[in-house]
Formats: sequence, structure tokens, C-alpha cells
Amino acid sequence: MIGEKIKVGKWLRLAARALLVMAAIPDVLHAQACPLCYQTAASSSAQLIAALKNGVFVLIVPSFLICAGISYVTYRKRNACDEDEVSAGE
Repeated sequence: MIGEKIKVGKWLRLAARALLVMAAIPDVLHAQACPLCYQTAASSSAQLIAALKNGVFVLIVPSFLICAGISYVTYRKRNACDEDEVSAGE
């Protein structure tokens, strides 16, 4: 159990460092902004800009809810295997 926590801690530190390195590289950040999309949005009317904002919202909400649902189920079932092993051993 303690060994698993150490491995997870090392993995999380490695992932955090990788994210920091990626955030520090300008080329990676430049890939986030498509010039064609930016120009199209900048030259759009207020109605199209509002539609784009709503589109982003519509795409983010289901993704967040799916991730939250998976996290909730995983948290609730985290000890399911341990309980089965304890019951079988008795």
C-alpha cells in the first residue's frame, strides 16, 4: 500500500513537471491558436461571436459531466475488489 502511494506520488510529480515544461515552450502554446480561426472570429459579427461562445460551452459541459461521472463511479467503487477478497478469505 505504501509502495503504491510512493509510485503514484512520483508519477504525479513527473506529470506536473511535464505540464510545466510544455507550458513554457512557446511553440506548443502557438499551436493552441489557429490563425485562420482567429481571423474568422475577429472579423465576425457580434451574433457569430456569441454563437461561438455558446458552441464552446456546449462542447465543454458534456465533457466535464462525463469526466465527473467517471470520477464519481471510480471513487465509489475504489474498494470493491478489496471487499470481495476479504469476504472470500473469511
